Amino acid sequence: MQAKYSSTRSMLDADGDTTMSLHSRASTTTQQPELGHTEHQLPSSAWRPVALTLLTLCLVLLIGLAALGLVFFQYYQLSNSQQDSISEKEERLGNLSRNLQSLQTQNKKLVETLQHVAEKLCRELYNKTGEHRCSPCPEKWKWQGDKCYQFYKESKNWQGCDYFCIAENSTMLKINTQEVLEFAMSQSYSEFFYSYWTGLSRSGSSKGWLWIDGAPYNSELFEIIIDFTILRSRDCVTILNGKAFSKDCKELRRCACEKMAATVKLEKLPELL
Repeated sequence: MQAKYSSTRSMLDADGDTTMSLHSRASTTTQQPELGHTEHQLPSSAWRPVALTLLTLCLVLLIGLAALGLVFFQYYQLSNSQQDSISEKEERLGNLSRNLQSLQTQNKKLVETLQHVAEKLCRELYNKTGEHRCSPCPEKWKWQGDKCYQFYKESKNWQGCDYFCIAENSTMLKINTQEVLEFAMSQSYSEFFYSYWTGLSRSGSSKGWLWIDGAPYNSELFEIIIDFTILRSRDCVTILNGKAFSKDCKELRRCACEKMAATVKLEKLPELL
C-alpha cells in the first residue's frame, strides 16, 4: 500500500514537472514575438532624422534651382536687351555708312564739276594771252589738250633728242590725233628751215614706222615725204612747214618734247572768276 502511494506520487511529480516545463516553453514562445516586434520598431525611430535631413536637402536644392532659374531668366532678358541694343547700333552704323558714301559720291561729283569749270576758265584765259599763271604746264611749255609741249632750239641727232626729252621728264613728240597734228604743224613753220625731230622712226627701209612708245604710224593721218634720190638711210621723221619728212637719224635737228599736263589747281579758281 505504501509502495503504491509512492509510485503514484512520483508519477504526479513527473507530470507536474512536465506541465511546468511546457508552461515555461509556452511563456518563452509567447514572449518571443513581442521581442521581435520591438526589434522592428527600433530601426523606424532611427531613420526619422535621416529622412528629415534628406527632406531638408531636397528643399535646399529646390530653392537653389529656383534661384538659378531666376538668374538665368534675368540674364536671358539682359542678353536680349543687349542684343537689341547691338542690332540697333549696327543699323545706325549702317545708315551712317550709307550716308557717308552718299556724301562722298556727291563731294566727288562736286569736285569734278569745279575742276571742269576751273580748267575751262583757265583754258580760255590761256588761249587769249598765250600764257597764264593758271596753266597746268611748266613755264614756257605750251598747253594743248591734256598735254604740254616744248619746241626747243637746241639741235641734236634723233637719239640725242630722245635722251634730251627723257632728261626733261618727257618724251619725243607723238602725232596720233588730228588735234595734235594741227597744233604740231603750226609750230613747225620756220624762216630758216629749222625742222623738229618727232618720235617716229623705223629700224630699216623694209620695216614699218613706229612711235617711240611702240605704237604704229597711221598713214591716213599724215604723209611722210621720202626722197628716194638720196642713198643714205632716212629712218627718222621730222616736221617742217606743215609737212613730215624722213631724214637721216644722225642729222642735227631741233627737239620737240611732250608730257602729260597737270590738273588746274582749284585754289586758283577764285582768281579766275
